[in-house]
Amino acid sequence: MASKGLMIAGLASGSGKTMVTLGLLRALARRGKTPAAGKTGPDYIDSGFLSAAAGRKAVNLDQFAMSKPLLAHLAADQAGETLIIEGVMGLFDGASGNAGSSAALAEALDIPVILVMDIRHTAQTAAMIAAGIASLLPAGRIAGVILNHVASPRHLALVSEALAAHQIPLFGSVPSRDGLAVPSRHLGLVQAADFDNAGLEMILDHSADLIDEYCDLDAILDAAQRLPTAGKAVAALPLPVTNPLAINQPAKTIAVANDAAFGFAYHHLLAGWQQQGAEIQPFSPLNDEKPADDADFIFLPGGYPELHLPTLSRNRQFLAGLTKAATANIPIYGECGGYMVLGTGITDASGNRFDMAGLLDVETSFANKKRHLGYRKFTPIEPFFWNGPFLGHEFHYTNVVSASGTPLFTAHDANDQPLGMVGLRKGSVAGSYLHIIAQS
Repeated sequence: MASKGLMIAGLASGSGKTMVTLGLLRALARRGKTPAAGKTGPDYIDSGFLSAAAGRKAVNLDQFAMSKPLLAHLAADQAGETLIIEGVMGLFDGASGNAGSSAALAEALDIPVILVMDIRHTAQTAAMIAAGIASLLPAGRIAGVILNHVASPRHLALVSEALAAHQIPLFGSVPSRDGLAVPSRHLGLVQAADFDNAGLEMILDHSADLIDEYCDLDAILDAAQRLPTAGKAVAALPLPVTNPLAINQPAKTIAVANDAAFGFAYHHLLAGWQQQGAEIQPFSPLNDEKPADDADFIFLPGGYPELHLPTLSRNRQFLAGLTKAATANIPIYGECGGYMVLGTGITDASGNRFDMAGLLDVETSFANKKRHLGYRKFTPIEPFFWNGPFLGHEFHYTNVVSASGTPLFTAHDANDQPLGMVGLRKGSVAGSYLHIIAQS
């Protein structure tokens, strides 16, 4: 159980906070420490790398979609002494009013923040920015900074002197090094699972070597502060208080698709179902595995099925297993990529169409990609596996070409602007592009 917490945040995407967090987690693990890992917001991709660096599953912590009791429960429930959370984008970036931002999560958990600052094109100004941010937040919220891309000893001296003048602690100064980057690919994103073990270990060890050499690990750990307990978070809320669980277990035996095509299942959901007594049975559609015959619920999470369409379309055992379950009225739920695979067909970026399960009357296409991104509030039009309402997230480039049948949700964006009806349901099968984070 984690007792202390700390956030590693930045001023913008690309500041180096991911590599600093990865390096910190791996360096601490190499010293025999037991850090736990967390990711601000709904990002699945960074969570995979954080899990590999920490040696245990990273948890997504989302202040927009999760109540304070749920956040406190999930933070404290992680295996490891100190929970190190990577921020998202810039410190204050999120939905309207900073909801879902790194700053909002740090406030909700009452933990300090170490800012990672890319100083390639600045010097003393970096200290002024850090001091200004610290003045906007409660005293002690900004524990200090780690400088990234330090060009020379003279460069470091200019910035560190300015930081000292404003009483901003300096926890490390990492020089610019070639090769310390995760390559981009499909949709500009690459998963930890896309690397072979040697390639992933090289990135993690390279990051750890730099952090170990150029940062004060003991001082960073000492900066962590005690996490709130779920009980205290509940006591601070007006009654009645909901159970600090994201979603109730949908069944006792849950088959979950889990491979490179279906890798976007939130750890807190699966772990929560297990804590409620459910058995999780993973299976791999890419290996033509079918859901377990005794499963009484089947979950197809999101992922990258569009990268594996020929394989998925010819894996008859997998597709027949879904059809058999639907015929037996076993509940099947698909999110984003899983929703697409439950449809009649998917067209790839080159215009080639591939048959899918055909359990929902929806055709999707990657041929004319358009980004759909943002927090969502959504409610089942009729009760299905859960009553809702839900808070969640949407991120995809594919589009619905055609759809018919019974819609699943009514949806709004983070600012309560209506998005109409989304998703489909047919018999015991349901799905949409929306990723459920928690029940609201």
